[in-house]
Amino acid sequence: MASSYFETDTPDIVLKSLFYKYDTDSSGLLSMNEVKTLLESDLGLTYEEAEAYTLLLDKDSSGKLSFEEFKTWLNSGEKLNNVKDESRFYMMKKSVEYFKKYDVDQSGGLNREEFAKLHADVGGTAETLDQALLALDKDNNGTISFYEVLKWLNWVDVGNF
Repeated sequence: MASSYFETDTPDIVLKSLFYKYDTDSSGLLSMNEVKTLLESDLGLTYEEAEAYTLLLDKDSSGKLSFEEFKTWLNSGEKLNNVKDESRFYMMKKSVEYFKKYDVDQSGGLNREEFAKLHADVGGTAETLDQALLALDKDNNGTISFYEVLKWLNWVDVGNF
């Protein structure tokens, strides 16, 4: 059943039914805890897999997922490939560990100071920090998301995700 959600012709009403089933506070947005529950309960992911996908889906580090973001992911063609493939999932787990090491405030995103530490640890200089932030922060919200870090590290192919 979970794989049927990933078909591009799945009617919106089916996707909305799944989405709103987990929108327990009726906010029209899923919190990251609600997303984890959905991923584990309906899509059958393990806790570790759900944790990785939760970070990946929260592209703007807002801690919330809109229906449109959810639908975009389901229609992306990704179909949980990042956890189905053992070596790819190994890299995802390592990426999550790496990201969490720098996400000191556990906000789900890296602020300037947190990213500065990561940037320095991979050989960046203070002179190139602003340029790196500009290049990575594609949505210009002042926070570097896990998705943005993952694309930058290029450890896991997230394609059009």
